[in-house]
Order: sequence, then C-alpha cells, then structure tokens
Amino acid sequence: MEAGARRLPSHRLMNSMHDSNRRHWNEAAKWWEELRDKDGLWQRCPNEPDLGFAGGALQLIREGAGNISGKDVCVVGSGDNYAAFALAGMGANVTSIDISEQQLEVAARRAEQLGLSMAFVQADAADLKSIGDEGFDLVCSSNGFFVWIADLHAVFNEILRILRLGGHYVFYDIHPFQRPWKDQIRPIEVEKPYWETGSVEKEKNGTFEFNWTLADILNPVAASGFILRKILESAAEDSRYWQGSSYQSGTDERLLDWNENPRAALPVWLTVALQRPPQ
Repeated sequence: MEAGARRLPSHRLMNSMHDSNRRHWNEAAKWWEELRDKDGLWQRCPNEPDLGFAGGALQLIREGAGNISGKDVCVVGSGDNYAAFALAGMGANVTSIDISEQQLEVAARRAEQLGLSMAFVQADAADLKSIGDEGFDLVCSSNGFFVWIADLHAVFNEILRILRLGGHYVFYDIHPFQRPWKDQIRPIEVEKPYWETGSVEKEKNGTFEFNWTLADILNPVAASGFILRKILESAAEDSRYWQGSSYQSGTDERLLDWNENPRAALPVWLTVALQRPPQ
C-alpha cells in the first residue's frame, strides 16, 4: 500500500460519560504509546495479523468476509490499532474510528511508519453521523470496547447502518463470566454479582466503565436486526492474560490449567460473528 493517513471530519456530539472517557484517553495516549513501544508488536501486525486479534476473531473474519483484500473495513473503538494495522496489512481499505483524538494521532504516525494507507476518524461509536450509510463490507471491534459503551443498542444500530447489505461485524471482548471475580489467582473470590451492571465511575481517573451480562450484549444484537452467524467462547491461549500483560508473552503456563487457576475453567473470550441481512 502507499503510505499516508487520511483524517476525516470528526463528530463530537456525545454523552458526558463518553466525553469523560475521551478526555482520559487523550491524557493517557502518550503513556499508552510508550507502553506499546516496549514490545513493538504493532510493527509486526501487518505481516502477522494474528497478533491483532484473540478468541478466534480472525478465523471468523475469514469465514464470513473471506479474502478482505480491496474491501472496505472499519475498526470501531480502534484504541491501539493493532487490529486495524493487521487488517490493512491484509490488503483491506481500513477506516479506524476511536473516541480519542490523541490515540488516533499516535496510530496515524505509526501507520505512516508502516507504509499503510488508512483513514482515521474521531467519533463516538454510539453516534457515527460523520460516517455514511452502507460504506463497509466488514466492521470489527476488539477487546476493551464494550466496557466503555453506555448504550449498546445505539452502537449496534450504528454499526448495522454503516455496513453494506450482507456485510459482516465481528467482535471479541472479555467474556462477562470473568467480570465478577477478584483480580487474583488464589484464593478465588467473588468481588461483585454478575448481575451488577451499568456504569461505574472510577474516581482515580474520572472515567466511566460499564459492566454488561451476556444477555445485555446479545439482546441489543437481536433487536438491531443483525443475523447471528456464530459465537465462540474460548480460553486464554497465553498465560499473559492471567499475568496482567496485554501483549508480551506470559511466563507461567500453569495458569492455563484450571486445576492451578480455577478461573481458567471459565471462558475468557466472547467472540461473535454477525451479518447485516443481504436484503
């Protein structure tokens, strides 16, 4: 691909909780950039697309959308843009959408270094007015997306709208079954009820996170009109998940054994493949 980053107009209308999250990620962008530079995996994503996904998401993309070379693809809630770089490396025409302008600035610089031609759009995933109808063959979102979303119905409706007829949406995220547990290996302790959902304000950084059950996620899918093609529930493939590292390889394979780590007996990833009806 020819190098270059296209910046499309932003749409800044959003609810106050999402705007608080936007400000936080703008402030944290430099720190996040430096953290990701430590392992440098973003540089490998175009040639090793598996690095940009987990939970079998890339498998479902290939099953549904097939060869994406030359197709129009959107990554919504793109964050560190690992998935976006991977899809661009596979030959797709990628538009990266995120709520944080500063995260997108980092991604645009990296895309230029990688020689990837991509478009970057600042927008709230629940309100994509700057994106036209039926413009994409495939939309993706990755781990850490739904936890920042106050209105799942709005997000699924918007994604359906920007997909072409017959287009695909594939997402993966932390399985809701992992949420109730205290973040420790042993002793295993429940920190909060599974059904304790909705917004949680983080006093330390002023962000709002949102807890959702499996039903909270899938019922808006059904209401939006998507066709459900496949659901995967899968374990962590690398102990890094249990050791608190996003990308660097883990060092303790015992943590993948539920006899050593009881939480490993539950699914870590929820991966879902959806399709906009062809007609």
